[in-house]
Formats: sequence, structure tokens, C-alpha cells
Amino acid sequence: MSTSTSTPTQEPPKPTGLVMQIIIRRDLLTVHKWPIGPLLAQSAHAATAVLHRYRDHPDVRRYLEGEDGRGWEGMRKVVLEVQDESSLKEITTKIDNLSNPIPYHLWVEQPENTPTALALIPNKRPKQLKKILDEHCKLFE
Repeated sequence: MSTSTSTPTQEPPKPTGLVMQIIIRRDLLTVHKWPIGPLLAQSAHAATAVLHRYRDHPDVRRYLEGEDGRGWEGMRKVVLEVQDESSLKEITTKIDNLSNPIPYHLWVEQPENTPTALALIPNKRPKQLKKILDEHCKLFE
């Protein structure tokens, strides 16, 4: 007869509620015919830049360290799309005008000097931000 020892099941850690929004221009794919790889790289550039630029912000630290004890395994991101460059810039203007602006990084591809992606620091999607994103963005498909 064999016996086994089992470890008590632990409750999974609760998520922090922080999520990073990454916004990509759809027209780079459809109108300008960028290959999907370089387009995906734009989102990676923006996400990396915002985390590095705001690495001392309390929400970035909580996101990277994981308040829930899961560290990077607890990271949540959502990738959204806008139609074009003017829509991307309009979002940045509206975020700048919030009573409590959410820090972000607008990635501008060089040497073309083309704004391609916007990444916001991890946040709890306050109502004012939700309104902006719902008005200008949809899930990237």
C-alpha cells in the first residue's frame, strides 16, 4: 500500500487591481502596411519605457513586486487600438487634462518620428480614464 503526502491547498493571492493599458495605432497595420512583428515591438517598447521611466512610482513598484505576492506573474495588461495618430495624440491630451493625470509614455519610432504606441503606468482605471478609453479605443483584435 502506498501513501502520499499532500500539501494543503493555499488560496491564490488576490490581484492588486492594477492593469497597464497599451494603445496601438490600427492604421499602422492596415493603411501603412507595417508587418505584425514590428507593430508588436512598438507595444513592447512603450511598455518597457513607461515601466522604466516611472520605476519609482508607487503603483509601478506594486505592479512589479506584486502586492499579492505573485510578482510578475500577477501582471495584467490590456492592448487597445485607436484608428490613427491623431486619435492617439488626442488621448494623451485628454489624459494630461485629467484632475489626476495617469503617467504614460508615448513611444515615437525613430528615425521616422512616428508616434506608434502609448503605455500607461499600471492603474486601477479610474472613472475619468475609463471614459476616455471607452470613447477612443477598442480591444486590439
